[in-house]
Amino acid sequence: MPSMASPDRACKDSRLRNFGFRIADFRLNLKSKIENLKSAERGGPKMTTNGRFRKGAAIWLITLTVLAVVFGAARQVRAQKELPEVTVLTAVNNLAFAAVWVAEQLKYFEAEGVRAKVTPAAGGPVCMSAVVGGSASFCTSTSEGLVLAKLEGVPVMAIQAHNRALTLSVAVRKAIVDKLGLTRESPIEARLKALTQLSTIGATSPGAASEQIFKFLVTKVGGDPSKLKFVYLGGTELPASLMNNVIDAYALSPPSAEVTEPSGKGYVLIPLGRGEVPELTDYPYEVLMVRPDYAEKNPKIATAVARAISRGGALFRTKPEAAKAALRGHRLFNPQKLSDEVFELSYGMVANAMPSWGNMDSKGWQKVINFAIGSGIVKDPAKAPSAEEGVLWTNKYVGKAP
Repeated sequence: MPSMASPDRACKDSRLRNFGFRIADFRLNLKSKIENLKSAERGGPKMTTNGRFRKGAAIWLITLTVLAVVFGAARQVRAQKELPEVTVLTAVNNLAFAAVWVAEQLKYFEAEGVRAKVTPAAGGPVCMSAVVGGSASFCTSTSEGLVLAKLEGVPVMAIQAHNRALTLSVAVRKAIVDKLGLTRESPIEARLKALTQLSTIGATSPGAASEQIFKFLVTKVGGDPSKLKFVYLGGTELPASLMNNVIDAYALSPPSAEVTEPSGKGYVLIPLGRGEVPELTDYPYEVLMVRPDYAEKNPKIATAVARAISRGGALFRTKPEAAKAALRGHRLFNPQKLSDEVFELSYGMVANAMPSWGNMDSKGWQKVINFAIGSGIVKDPAKAPSAEEGVLWTNKYVGKAP
């Protein structure tokens, strides 16, 4: 896991520099005002009692203003330092975690009373292992991964949901899409059936959601998932492999599929984040995970983190342009990292998947369990965990929208 110390020191240094600049500005202003008063005294008639009073009052007011700003800024810096610090790992750095990025960009974590170091990890298992081992406080990763972890006895629980739909985008080679005469606006049934005609499909690793989603969708339209051919290339190699005709399709959350469109080589045929597949909609996909014992010992911190991310997601519903601007300003998705074309396309694929708040229910979790069974993540349906609150998830910390 990458070191967290350097960004934190940089943040502290930046605050101290800003504090220093503000004091310096007021010193210059104070010096200027006093010089003006002295100049007026030298050039004008003999100062009257009224004049002396006005001069004294002016200096007194300026001094009070300086002191107020100095002590106010000092209190602000001290308050920031006193906030509890936590580490929040995301499984990867895509837009499925848009609520997290907006919360970070708009400082919702600090507003809720916690300082969060948000860092992408190298996948869900790494993220979850860090939480279990205690090197990170929170992990944000997929809900079906949590189902599998539960079956293996891993002590983690979901306390907040970032999405209300599975956000994977299925990218297919443009030549295949054109040959079949399909677009994103074609009936969903026709687009799903196109998956049964693919040759080689790329996935990140065996058993990953990027593989299981094809099995689930092909089964949904009556196809035989055992006939699908997969190659495992890791997430970073999938776009180039598709654009070079090595694979016919792959599925990742935006912008990892959308980046193939500007070249004319790839096309996002099935953006699941738009909510067109009922079984994968009203579905808590990416969730905030924590060890139950940590949350019980630190309920205020668990609540602060859950609510901060929920506020980030809620902004997509209440003030979508503000959410979009915050996302575009984030260090991972600014114009230097992502072109306007890819950002606009990617944003359109995930915006509808953002929930009005991060609370969950048993119906949504039953869909997660059904997907885990239907895609083969859970091998024995009899061993599937319950979807009821208290087993895989709880709303104890996230509460309801304000």
